[in-house]
Amino acid sequence: MLSNMARFLMVSAAASFVALGSAPADACVDISDTALDLIADTTPVASGAVFFTAVQKAAFGYTNTDIAVLWGNVSPNSALYFDNFFAVAPATTHFTEITNVANIAAGDVLILDATASYSGHTAIITGPVTQVSPALSPVYATTKQWALPIADSTTSKHGCSVAYPDSRCVGGVFTAGEGTAFMRLYADDVTGVPGGHTWSVASVSASSYYSISDRPFKIGRLTPCPPL
Repeated sequence: MLSNMARFLMVSAAASFVALGSAPADACVDISDTALDLIADTTPVASGAVFFTAVQKAAFGYTNTDIAVLWGNVSPNSALYFDNFFAVAPATTHFTEITNVANIAAGDVLILDATASYSGHTAIITGPVTQVSPALSPVYATTKQWALPIADSTTSKHGCSVAYPDSRCVGGVFTAGEGTAFMRLYADDVTGVPGGHTWSVASVSASSYYSISDRPFKIGRLTPCPPL
């Protein structure tokens, strides 16, 4: 019986009309707390999208059937999660988009869409952003840089910086799997609207920066956090 699912869908229609940029207090912290619990349990998970699916199951008791009802597949990839940010019917609208970095909070989700040369990625945000100051290379006019704390599963390290560490990088050696780390967001210095990202928070060449047009991404909040 899909008790959590039924309640989730019943209130999703109303939640779909919540204004963009909800206050951080409205974030679904169960998502970030469960992500950190799974990392502590060293549960093997293949990718960022699979990790997000596992977190939903652990946090809300969802089954494969529940996931399929919500997202259209028992194991959605990042491209499918991205496409489902805003479904056509209000009753199946699962995310409220966060369009200002100041409103990002623990439990929000970052989803990078797939492109012709990239498979996409999904990461769970574990806290608010902090400004990177002084800004690191590459630097772009009219933007501010923000360190984004995340939990994810990946085979590519988010850097081994002391200031912005990847928990999978120990003694300079990276071990693929689940962990915590930081990515870098670039946002308009007036509006706070995200416009690009880098995989890590470190001085890197311009080729490691991706504008939102090169690699589309969205930051969203489950609407609502399903009652337990």
